[in-house]
Amino acid sequence: MKKARFLVRAESVNAVKRALRNVPGGVEVIGRYDRDTIECAHTMAGPSFIRNWPIVRGRLARAGLGVVGEVGPIAG
Repeated sequence: MKKARFLVRAESVNAVKRALRNVPGGVEVIGRYDRDTIECAHTMAGPSFIRNWPIVRGRLARAGLGVVGEVGPIAG
């Protein structure tokens, strides 16, 4: 399954890793995208995305972080 990328506004990669630890849906932190955002990826599709995406966003919100955009699928 192809991974889709999304960006999180955060000061550090570790803050995002802590917020997304043990979150369902196959989410992983890739690394810094630019100075203000961290690039992440997920393998969710269809019903899994509908069910798990609010959990991902909620965990980020509780940590004071937020999704700022989608980059698109990872080639390959």
